[in-house]
Amino acid sequence: MKKRALLVASLCWALGLAVVPAFAQSGVKVNVPFNFTIADKTFPAGEYRMTSEQHEVTIRGERGWAATVLANDIVGESARENASVIFHCYSGQCFLSEIWSTNQDNGLEILPSRTESVLEKAEKFAILAEKGRN
Repeated sequence: MKKRALLVASLCWALGLAVVPAFAQSGVKVNVPFNFTIADKTFPAGEYRMTSEQHEVTIRGERGWAATVLANDIVGESARENASVIFHCYSGQCFLSEIWSTNQDNGLEILPSRTESVLEKAEKFAILAEKGRN
């Protein structure tokens, strides 16, 4: 599943997903070329500023759309020189999953919503069922 998330992130770069470091607080400014979901709220494609404080991420859109969600610190090889965001996509619906800022050693992982969890389980089941076919 992680490989798929990274593939989606790479695809987003190819589609024009622009990520730049945000100033002031730790976070990133990103131009997302597709609709995406955070905490069961769907946001339209557009420019967003994603900032973090402790274990919360706040997303603000250019047209006033906003949400604050809980997030966990994630560490490891993914500490990056460049700011980035990672989306998980299932059945054509994309969910914000991780945020990496250049001014933090750790990334932040957004807690999955119920909708994302249901879609992820359905996709895993479909993949398992497909592998079992003759």
